[in-house]
Amino acid sequence: TSRLHGKSSTEKAAAYEAVCRGYPQVLAFELGPMFAPNGEIFDEETFRRLMDIPEIKGIKHSSLDRLIEMQRLALRDAHRPDFRIYTGNDLGINMIEYGSDYLLGLATFAPEKFAERDRLWETGDPTYYALSDALQYLGNVAFREPVPAYKHSAAVFLHRVRRIPSHLTHPRNPKRPPWEAEMLGDCARRLGYSKIGDS
Repeated sequence: TSRLHGKSSTEKAAAYEAVCRGYPQVLAFELGPMFAPNGEIFDEETFRRLMDIPEIKGIKHSSLDRLIEMQRLALRDAHRPDFRIYTGNDLGINMIEYGSDYLLGLATFAPEKFAERDRLWETGDPTYYALSDALQYLGNVAFREPVPAYKHSAAVFLHRVRRIPSHLTHPRNPKRPPWEAEMLGDCARRLGYSKIGDS
């Protein structure tokens, strides 16, 4: 949280250690400020210290930066191989190919398509790549700047594929332009949705 901004890696790790005490399994989270102004991506020393806390079994990493996440994976492999890194990179959903697990906001748009993608990846089916590319196309559209407006993109998409009755979101949430519905309709068609409602 923002209360830890500016603290040393030792102080941050000590705070996490105190919070985690008494819990068998904890998942940590680093969130880039493009998602929320109070977010923080830890430096490497802080990340390593968090891996030293036995209660923390993994971390969700949401920097939208492949190189930082690759560094996390390399550090994990060298320091604590059983530690789970859950990608939150909606602009790089194929990080599962490099050793990340995932907790993606994008998966809320089309959970059944992600389940299908995962089955294809697990079985080595080459049609995995086309589906992954179609999902990534959706991610690139939905998670463009301003990133927090992805929630409105989600509502527009789910409305177009007839999953929810309205595309409206919370009044304080950033909005996408009126032509968003047309773009997301194209995304839905690429994913094989046949029932696409009006915008």
